[in-house]
Parts: sequence; structure tokens; C-alpha cells
Amino acid sequence: TSIPFVGFGFADNFIMILAGDAIDNTIGIKMGISTLAAAGLGNLISDVCGISLGEFVESWSYRLGLKNPALSPEQLNQRRTRWIKSLAAIIGISIGCILGMIPLLFLDDHKMVFFSDEESALYEELFLKNNVPPMAFFSLIRNATWRTAEPGDVIVSPGVRFQKVYIIRSGTAIAYRDGKALFSYSGKKMSTESEEKASRIHKRGCVIGGTALVDPSVLDSPYKNEVKALDNVTYLEFTLTDLAKSMHEDKHIRAAMFSILYKDLIQGLRSNKNRGKQRKKERKLDDYLNVMEAVLADGLVHPMERSIIMRMRAKHQITDSEHSQCLQSFGWSDEEWLQGIKEMPK
Repeated sequence: TSIPFVGFGFADNFIMILAGDAIDNTIGIKMGISTLAAAGLGNLISDVCGISLGEFVESWSYRLGLKNPALSPEQLNQRRTRWIKSLAAIIGISIGCILGMIPLLFLDDHKMVFFSDEESALYEELFLKNNVPPMAFFSLIRNATWRTAEPGDVIVSPGVRFQKVYIIRSGTAIAYRDGKALFSYSGKKMSTESEEKASRIHKRGCVIGGTALVDPSVLDSPYKNEVKALDNVTYLEFTLTDLAKSMHEDKHIRAAMFSILYKDLIQGLRSNKNRGKQRKKERKLDDYLNVMEAVLADGLVHPMERSIIMRMRAKHQITDSEHSQCLQSFGWSDEEWLQGIKEMPK
């Protein structure tokens, strides 16, 4: 009879789907395994359960009166009997497997590791180019919150200790002090009108509060500027503690954030259009940053490298403040520069 095989097929598919989905959304996310791997593990659990369920299904079949037909050994060995037996098994297990797919009607097939459109765009624009693995980015944004602000909304208030970091995805925000516009923050997506207004003032990239990642001493003082949305702004909000922890635990996240801050520094200089003298200064600082990056790459500053940097500083007239900013963009402090070694996080 094909009835026992209906039970086998139902139990096999039912358990595999539930177990595979649970693995996919728990262990799969934490360990980064694929959906197919999760399905394979679910099938393993289903097969193990099927061994113990086999006798249970057969016993219930007998209780329902579904016994094997009384056939002689000669009849059982006939080709027609074997064909009918196999066909019944195929039909039964097929029906059971189809019925066992019932959980699919109630399960959400949107895997939690999938990114939203905003998250995918942010990943491709800022993190993918720095070789951040998708799972590392997924873990990072799970500790963050998407926020929106309408034109005129205050994003950051002055006079309070600001212990967050915002990465603007779209729109433009303006930083004011004493009612005067100082600089703008903007994401990749900007309206034409906002881009025109923001072009009149100094640009600071897309990160608000990033200075505290390289210079925690700024947290000792209240935030001095008021940041308002110029148009509709979408941004990702991190607590400084969570983001710093992610940077400490994953070198790819750390490199990506320092790269973003470094580019913001360069963008800020290039957007400040102070005639030809400023543009020349930007090129000199750009060259200085390139040399500094090579010197600091191994975490040590050798005497000959320090001598090269000092001569270049004198030649390009790099100020102490600009030198400190360059160090901070690579995660170095002035003290570490003087000591000639980068201290590793404890």
C-alpha cells in the first residue's frame, strides 16, 4: 500500500523545511553559511527523525487496517507485482512530500541576511570597495538604526555631548554655529537644488561625529554645532560604543571607516574654493597623505621614514593641525607618532 509512504514523505519534507529555515535564520546568519547548506543540514535532521518515525508510521497504518495484501512468494516475485509496489511507493511519497510543504504557506521566505535597497546601496558605495564581507556589514548594520529627517529638522543639537555617529545615505544637512552656516554633510543622492545650495559652503563628507572615532578626547566637550536637514535626509545612526566595538573586532570595518573619514578630509579641502593657492595646498596635502599612508602602513615609524616626513612637512608647509588631521585619518594619535609605534587595542 502507498499510505505509509504518504506519512514518510510528509514527515520528511515537513521536518526538513522547518529545520532548514530555523538553521538558515540562526546559525546560518552567525556563521555565514548558504541557504543550500542550511537546507542540507535540515535534511540531515529530517532523515535522522525519519529513522525513528518509520516504525511509528507503520504501526499506525496497521491500526487503520492498512495491512499488506496476502500474496504468495510466487506472486510477490512477479514483475507486475514489483511494478505496482514501486508505483504505489512513488505515488505515496510524492503526495506526502507535497503535503509536507505546508509550512511554506506560513514561513517568511525573506532571509534576514538580505539587505534592503538602502543597505545594499550603502554597502556598494562605501564598504564593498574596502573589501568588507557581506556578513560583517550585516552584523554592523544590525547595531544601527535608520533615521529620516525632513527639511528644517534638527539632526544634532548643540550644547550636549554627542556620542553617536551618523552616516548620511541621501540628502544634505547643514552645520550651523551662532546662526552661520559652516559646512555641509551630504550623501550620494542629492537633489539639484540642495546640491546648488551646499556648493556655496565647505563640504565635510557624509559622516557626522566621526572625529570621536580617532580622537575620543572630543567627547569631553559638548557638541558646538547645530546640524539641520536641508532637504529630506536618510541616515544610519550608530552609538559610538557599538561602532567602535565593531571596528575593533573586524579589521575590514575599521579600514572602511578610516577610509571614509580620510576621503571626507580630502573632500572637505577640495570643496573649499579659495582660489589657486588653496588648490595648490590641497595637492600638497594629498601628496603628503599618500606618503604618510605608506609610512604608517606597517604600524612603525622608522628614523629614516620620520626624516622623510619632516622634510616633506617643511617643503609643503604642512601645519601641526594638518599633520594631526592626517594622523587621525589613519587612526594614529600624536603621541603614537612621537613614539613611532601604533598601539594595538586592548
